[in-house]
Order: sequence, then structure tokens, then C-alpha cells
Amino acid sequence: MIFQQGVDALAHAEPLDRPADGLQGWVRRAYRAAGRTGSRLANALYGTWLGHPFHPVVTDVVVGTWTATEVLDALDALSGRHVFARCADASLLTGIGAASVAVLSGLTEWQHTRAHPRRVGLVHAIANISITLLQGTSLALRLLGARRAGRALSGFCYGVLITSSYLGGEMVGKYRIGVNHAPVDQVPQQFVAVMAERDLPENELRRVDAGGVSVLLVRQGERIYAMHATCTHLGGPLPQGTLVDGVIQCPWHGSRFDLETGRVVRGPASFPEQCLATRVRDGQIEVGPPAGLGRCRHEPVGATG
Repeated sequence: MIFQQGVDALAHAEPLDRPADGLQGWVRRAYRAAGRTGSRLANALYGTWLGHPFHPVVTDVVVGTWTATEVLDALDALSGRHVFARCADASLLTGIGAASVAVLSGLTEWQHTRAHPRRVGLVHAIANISITLLQGTSLALRLLGARRAGRALSGFCYGVLITSSYLGGEMVGKYRIGVNHAPVDQVPQQFVAVMAERDLPENELRRVDAGGVSVLLVRQGERIYAMHATCTHLGGPLPQGTLVDGVIQCPWHGSRFDLETGRVVRGPASFPEQCLATRVRDGQIEVGPPAGLGRCRHEPVGATG
């Protein structure tokens, strides 16, 4: 309870805003300066290729390898067998590599945060960067023969890692950073009439209600497309976005989704959008249950039944 109160105090610590502004600005400028290469790197670190945020995947590697380091260090100290020392060094090095990637992926996602999660995320990032550098120092000490000092430093880092992991859990559990913000469990159970077909001009984004589900409608040629109206990244309103070459761009952070499949074309989103089926009956556009991610069902506008 006391620790959670401390975390809540961090979230309300306005003095953290100035360094957060500086660090976020640096991250954005670095990606802009890198141009197309920076965009590809950002997509990789977001996890757009994975269909899932990349950061928690790589942090699991960090926690796992450094936990193994602590166990192997203990076995080395108790037995004096050199094989445990070599294995501890290998797991420590693996964790350092994974932690370096985790820092990059975390900063890439964190650059889009505001207010409370930004402040907590800043402390989380500083802690993880510091741990990674100290673990590198620990590895150097081990290689120079100061193994006892290296083990002690790694033990300290592991304690800080547990604390930092709690902050990471706060970011996900309380502030919903890195989770799907679209209502994936809310889909119409049957076809529902949402608007007159004549009232939907071509290439205009329209928000409609399909049985309590907020849906984005777009007409292109002989097809009418429908998908959830909420961006999977941080909940941006897709109907207020832009449409370019069959791709919807979120107005908040620029995530792009393919109309046909819901696939993420560009991050920061990593989760795809849920596409819904459409058809026209008696001059009314109807939206119905999805055919599944990556499989959209759209009857031609002329097929009115």
C-alpha cells in the first residue's frame, strides 16, 4: 500500500513534466531525422509486424535472463564451480542485449503518452536505462576478475528491476498503455441497418451505430467497408482521420490501418482493427458480424437483395 502511494505520487509529480518534454522531443526528432529508416525501425519496435506490442515480449527475456543470472551467481558462490560463472556471464550478457532493445521499444511507445502515464513512464525508463548500464559495469568487473563485486552489483540491479517492473505493470494495468483500446468483444450479432445507402458519399468517413457498436463506414467504388471506429493504439477516433489509397490514418498518432483487412500498415498501433461485414438491403446499408481478422465480407453495392 505504501509503495503504491509512492507510485501514485509519481503520477502527480508535475516537476517530471519538463524532463519528460525534453526526452520525448529528443525521441521524436531522432525518428524524424532517420526518415524512412526511422519509420521502419519504429514499426519494428512497436510490434506492428507481430500484431502485438513488442516491448512486453522483450522485457520477458530481460527478466528471465537476469533471474537466471542471480540463480547461477548463487550456485557459483556456493560451489565454486567455474561452469556456473561462465553461464552467469552468458545470461547476464544476453539480458543486457535484450534490455537495450527493451529500452528502445519502451521509449518509442512512451513518446505518445501524456500526463500521469508519461510521468510514471519517465521514471520507469530512467530506472531501466540505469540498470542496463550498471549490468554492463557488472559484466566488465567479472571479466576483470572482480567477480564478487560484479555479483553484488547485479544483485542490486535485480532489486531495482523488480521495482521498475512494478512501474511497467502500472503503465499497462492502470493506464492501459500497450493494450488494445478498440472494443474487440463488441460486435453486432446479426446484420443491423445503419444508414441509407444514398447518404454515404464515396471516400467519406462516417461514424454509425451498429447495435450499440461504434463503427466507421467508408464507401469506395462498389464496396462499403466497416471497421471499429476506435483506434487500437490509444483510442483515437478513426472517423476523424484521413483516407489515403485504401488506408485509414488515425488523427491522434498517425497509426494506419488497411480498409480491406484491418491490418496495421504503420504504427504506433500494433493490434489490427476488427473489420465487420456489410451489405445493402432495400436501400439500407447493413453491418453484420465479422468474418474474422484479415477476412472481410463486403457485398457489392449493387447486390441489394
